[in-house]
Amino acid sequence: MDYSSLLSRAWNIVWEHKFLILLGVLVTLSGIGGGSGVSSGADFEWGYGDFPFTPPPEMLDWEITALPALTVVAVILFVGLALVIGIALWVVSTIARGGLIAGASAVDAGTPSSFAQAWSAGWQKGWRLLGIGVLPALPGLILLVAGLGLAGVFAGLYSLLGDSAVLPPNAGLVAILAVLACILVPIALVLSLLRTFANRACVLEDLGVFESYRRGVSVLLENVGPALILFLLQVAISIGLGIALFLPNIVMALCCVLWPVLLLVQGTMAAYFSTVWTLAWREWTGG
Repeated sequence: MDYSSLLSRAWNIVWEHKFLILLGVLVTLSGIGGGSGVSSGADFEWGYGDFPFTPPPEMLDWEITALPALTVVAVILFVGLALVIGIALWVVSTIARGGLIAGASAVDAGTPSSFAQAWSAGWQKGWRLLGIGVLPALPGLILLVAGLGLAGVFAGLYSLLGDSAVLPPNAGLVAILAVLACILVPIALVLSLLRTFANRACVLEDLGVFESYRRGVSVLLENVGPALILFLLQVAISIGLGIALFLPNIVMALCCVLWPVLLLVQGTMAAYFSTVWTLAWREWTGG
């Protein structure tokens, strides 16, 4: 494999077909819905400072009983809204990821493509791409549920036994969780690595979720050496770009006016690396 030609061809494709950069921007959205630091900044205090007002007892009773309930409701609504926004961004990102693969493959094959055509190709494979994206998250979800369950067991033992609850029973629970993590974390890492190949098997060969992973494993095993070199090249390029753009990224991150520029830079990188792997897939599979 001519890696230099592959890398330069991928850049030429992205630069000459800038709708791929727009798709790359949509791909990066999956890293945005992770939380919010927004606060109302409103604190209501009775009888402090220079405000000479003493509320009647019934108002204090209302504050004590109603405000905690309102706080819980507000937190639940905020978490629910953040969850909905996060899921929506993940869905858009996943479809855009499929569109990037389809668009880059079409351009490399000499077929005219556009944002609408690439997005449509990702949309048609949407459910399968979402299934491919969910699988790597399942081990982490299982580990989270197990951790919460063991925490509940610990709390129950502590309420029954008091300080003696930190003895062997809980040590055994922690050991079980540790063994489970040693099994599930490697599985999640392997599935995350295979997702790159499974996505291309799904989009370019029209396979289902599990068939895409099997095809991805097959292609990876047949080309493990070139894939490892390409991965190391991607890591080296990412480190180089990270060093070169370190200060500009800090400036753009601190200045909200420049956030669109930062998102554009990240989208360009996402489009480029996705195109690199798509071109490699086509070469490895004779596309």
